Amino acid sequence: MNLDFDKYYEAPEPGRRERAYGWATAIGLQDVDGLKPSQYLIDTARRNIEGEISADEVRRLVDEYYEVKGEHEIPEDTAEADKVSARINQIIHLPSFRLSPEFYLGLHGKIFEGVFPHAGEIRTVDLRKREWVLNGDSVQYEASFLIEKSLAYDFSQEEKFKYKGLSEDAFVEHFASFISGIWQIHPFREGNTRTTAVFAIKYLRSKGFDVTNDLFADKSFYFRNALVRANYENQKLNVDKTRLPLEEFFKVLLYGDEIELHNRFLKIGQEYGTPAAKVIADLHRHDNGVSKPDVVVNVVANVAVKLSKAEECAVKALLRTPHLTASSLAATLKVSPRQAQRIIAALKKKVGLKRRGADKNGEWYFEGVAK
Repeated sequence: MNLDFDKYYEAPEPGRRERAYGWATAIGLQDVDGLKPSQYLIDTARRNIEGEISADEVRRLVDEYYEVKGEHEIPEDTAEADKVSARINQIIHLPSFRLSPEFYLGLHGKIFEGVFPHAGEIRTVDLRKREWVLNGDSVQYEASFLIEKSLAYDFSQEEKFKYKGLSEDAFVEHFASFISGIWQIHPFREGNTRTTAVFAIKYLRSKGFDVTNDLFADKSFYFRNALVRANYENQKLNVDKTRLPLEEFFKVLLYGDEIELHNRFLKIGQEYGTPAAKVIADLHRHDNGVSKPDVVVNVVANVAVKLSKAEECAVKALLRTPHLTASSLAATLKVSPRQAQRIIAALKKKVGLKRRGADKNGEWYFEGVAK
């Protein structure tokens, strides 16, 4: 459904832009459970964006709409999408935030109040959820009897952690680890991903980040799949947990990195969408100057994730000239030094890139590949 909110993103009034982004986020998050809002909700949200009514009035109107019409006249999923969207939009604009299990649990209660009878309550049953991205398998969620202790532990560790002075990459790596951890606990029977997303938005805003934009609107299903991949391993299938997709999501959200976020890249068996043979073919087609095609084959054949265009170019450049420094690699790729550092960090994770020797006279190599 076309929300047609993007026309407000360039509005001269900051309040109108913020309201448009808030609604895009609130409605977009319903996609994690395949829910679509009604036209009534979208039209009412537009009235709020244009300043005609408040967010509180939207929620009241939506609740009254379903009381009068009766939910039997409208699909239950649509009613859930409308009510939850109205509640999330209210919550993300409120300044209140506390880093605690109580706030996290209370957030679920506020989001799903009047929607789920168990809103805000810790589940007492164990879960399995078939995931498309796992070919029907499930993440191993926390056992129900350990939920409270696990939440208490994760939050206590996070309270001790100091973000001050961290690089962008280090910030994202830790934040993704914390968020994926509390999601894996899965304290609620339903609505865990939407609650985690709203919690993450409010946590980041408490740290000064402006994260009410359209990324959660456009990529909420990717966000869920990234959480799944961060918490799934299968030794029989040789699949390890990977937080890289989730880290990339937050890099786009926080720093505007140009990274392709596609769900098909996350599916087990075709991670990041490019079989080794296709990557090898692309490498040879785009760069006949690589003098060691056997090395390229060995490097790429072990890749369980897709290389971006910039990362492919970096692999080729480092194979040709292993002594390149990060700054000279940036010049070669025509990217900023910061972006070059991110590419190097990604290649270290994806293809085992390592460096031997000092920064100035050392050289790059790929672990497990003969020189």
